[in-house]
Amino acid sequence: MRIDYTDLSKTYDDYRSYPEHVMRKTVEFSGIRRGMRVLDLGCGTGNAALRLRDSMGVDVKGVDLSLHMLERAKSKFLQVVCADVDGKGIPFRDASFDIVLGVYVLHQIKNFGALFSECHRIIGSGAAVFLTSSHKQIEHQHPVIQSFFPSFVEIEKARFPDIPMLDSLLATAGFVDIKYEDVTVEGIPVDEKFLQKVKNKYISTYCLIPQREYELGVEKLEEFVKNRVRPEFREWRGTLISGSKAG
Repeated sequence: MRIDYTDLSKTYDDYRSYPEHVMRKTVEFSGIRRGMRVLDLGCGTGNAALRLRDSMGVDVKGVDLSLHMLERAKSKFLQVVCADVDGKGIPFRDASFDIVLGVYVLHQIKNFGALFSECHRIIGSGAAVFLTSSHKQIEHQHPVIQSFFPSFVEIEKARFPDIPMLDSLLATAGFVDIKYEDVTVEGIPVDEKFLQKVKNKYISTYCLIPQREYELGVEKLEEFVKNRVRPEFREWRGTLISGSKAG
């Protein structure tokens, strides 16, 4: 099922700005340096691209399928292109970039092999870098959410490719020196603010949960939050994975 990001684009900037430490770790892991040419793959409203441009002085471009997301990215004076990169090619010339960066985009892709081959083509001498979540991380980062939305974890695992698969496909596409690193993305308090985020379906998975399950889950979550003296915290953990292309 392809998700319509028209409504999600309206609240995306409110909920999906990655913390400073995540961007810092991503830059360090990727080897991004001032003046590099970077493609933000699945850039959404351009939050990651904006941080890279303003803090690192990189030449960054974005590509995404959602016109509504890209309208917001353009309002930030970012260079963006609307394209479906899932098995249909990335609309840039060979060796156009030093780094291809994808932050929580792989779960939107079906044809990983074709995507990684395209990344390899458009990189000169550099790397393809992705922030995603492993199946183990998905299983352990949502112990509270599972009790409200029972299908959440299995939906996530069906969408997110596991790390061994990504390792193999990157190697098949020609990337070398493949590495990965665990990273804490965010500490999430299960509180009133989180409840409002869930009601606004701040991550696309909530759009895939059966409607009745979603409604009942929201009711249970409301009761849980109301009865807590202090919010319960859960970590959102991810994995940075990269493959290099020799010049």
